[in-house]
Amino acid sequence: MNHDDNQPERVVYVVDPTMSRDVQPEVVTRTNTENDCTVTGVLIDPADRQQLLYGTVTGPDGRFIGSYFPADIVRQSEWRVVTADGTEYPAPSEGHAVVALITTLRRA
Repeated sequence: MNHDDNQPERVVYVVDPTMSRDVQPEVVTRTNTENDCTVTGVLIDPADRQQLLYGTVTGPDGRFIGSYFPADIVRQSEWRVVTADGTEYPAPSEGHAVVALITTLRRA
């Protein structure tokens, strides 16, 4: 993936009433542009061990193309791609999922 350092991060603090205030995980969204598509990833604990919760891809016209996520969040494995029409595909990695959405599945 092409990470654009000029894009601002949006920090969102997750509020869980059962957790102490000093243990709150940090959730960040990161956005970049690839093949004229906007790729947005939602990550948890970006300062420590970045783990992607899910990502979305929209086309240049703002049309939702699909999303991607790891079925196993802890291991960041078993990647899945879900297109706008709800069709689900397996992907070998996050990179493969993004490439599929910004190229092949974008045209579908």
